[in-house]
Amino acid sequence: MLRPKTATALTAGGLVLATAGGCGKNAVGVDTCRDIEYARCEAAPSCPKLFDVSDVEQCKRFYRDQCLHGLAASEEPGAPKVRACVQAIVQAGRCAKQDKSLAECGSLLVESTDAKNACDLIGSPEKLDACAFLEPEDEPDSNDNKGSAGQPGTTGSSGASGAKGSD
Repeated sequence: MLRPKTATALTAGGLVLATAGGCGKNAVGVDTCRDIEYARCEAAPSCPKLFDVSDVEQCKRFYRDQCLHGLAASEEPGAPKVRACVQAIVQAGRCAKQDKSLAECGSLLVESTDAKNACDLIGSPEKLDACAFLEPEDEPDSNDNKGSAGQPGTTGSSGASGAKGSD
């Protein structure tokens, strides 16, 4: 399995791909998810400090089922985008295997500047320009609670003294 050695290493990539809806009839991009995760499984052994992947086939079997949830997207990105993303992950794997810096990796176009090396890109493929479609879509929230605050209240006067009770 593509298990990160740190808890946050796979969080972005793994959670970006899977939706919370389960594997019903509405899953979008099951095959796309598998193509991307299989590429990550093959690239992960190049990053032994980050991922604990000793059996690539076992990793693929795991994601075969995990990808039944599909992508966190409302529509399929299309074959050309998926091929470009998979190629970028493969290239990141080659770069990681050769222990090159991102600057030496050639045409790896990185959307985010927080990736330190190719292994970071394998862990979070949405940081690759070719895989930017993996970034979760922002859903409009009709109840976003972004209204303005009310006007401040005025200072009230203190209440009158109560009457003395009778014994």
